[in-house]
Amino acid sequence: MFTYAVASDPAVAGFAMVSDRFLAVLAADADDAVALRLWSTLGEASTGAGDAGTTISSVLSALAADGIAAVPDFALVELVDAPTRAVALAVRGGAQILLAGGDVRTGDPATAWTESTAQEVTGLTLQLGPSRALLGSLPLGRGVVRADRLDWGPGGDRAPAPADATPAAAPAAATRRGSARRAPTEPQAPAEPPVTAQPPAGTVRRERLAEVIDDRTELSRAHRRAARPVLRMGSDRVLELDLPVVFGRSPRPAAHPGARLVSLPSPRREISGAHLEVRLDGDALVARDLDSTNGTIVRKPDGSMQLLRHGASARLTRGASLDLGDGNIAIFDVADGARG
Repeated sequence: MFTYAVASDPAVAGFAMVSDRFLAVLAADADDAVALRLWSTLGEASTGAGDAGTTISSVLSALAADGIAAVPDFALVELVDAPTRAVALAVRGGAQILLAGGDVRTGDPATAWTESTAQEVTGLTLQLGPSRALLGSLPLGRGVVRADRLDWGPGGDRAPAPADATPAAAPAAATRRGSARRAPTEPQAPAEPPVTAQPPAGTVRRERLAEVIDDRTELSRAHRRAARPVLRMGSDRVLELDLPVVFGRSPRPAAHPGARLVSLPSPRREISGAHLEVRLDGDALVARDLDSTNGTIVRKPDGSMQLLRHGASARLTRGASLDLGDGNIAIFDVADGARG
């Protein structure tokens, strides 16, 4: 069974969550809206829908919905495969995951969070920083409680659980790959909503043809003013898309021949050296992750979000935005007039 450590003052404790396939602890500085969004993503929406379709990538996308810098400390475990007791792990900041046998997974200050895997896991503990004063432990089946620590089985620093204790869903542990990155699963972009075609800016509408039908000069000018796709960054920076564009802290020309290189400031190093490539494909923008460390948050015009990473691509329509990290946001838009 799962148990949580009862804090002497629950008002200052974090959030501990258990669903069918996920365990999580979230720092106390997360507001209730963030905790509710995380819990809904884990499969406990008011509709009662389960979390069978939820992956650790979609959970991380929900946590990063307000930008990577706003993500609170957390520890997250996905119970991947019961027969092999395989789990996928993600940790940020001062949170920790302690595996039975003494293996400890922690966050890395140089990255948004660290991911790893383990197998044959017989017990674990998720905790937020140093332990507060505790009043003991209580069982937790499925739900959310205010707590800084969540335990299952004989965790990293605890005695074994009673013999009759049975896990609700055996935590599946994930194999640690070198520096702790999970084998990528290509995220599937949600179906794009239907787009109502709008005439390009400057196009002469049918009802005005009578006014200009003999003015070939005016029609020619309208044609030259046809809108062109661009990326907008901030209030005054416009990037042309006549060439592929590569974003990063310091993208190298030799690695991206024929592309327009855009260096971005990243004081917290949320952006990788070569982070993201975008290019036009007809009227759509294709964004491709360049195996960046933290990925890019894609916000689509319909409000849906996707964390683009592990080399995945997404096809975007006008109005989509790309949050690359450290406050660098690019918006897919159009600009009027000929190129200057």
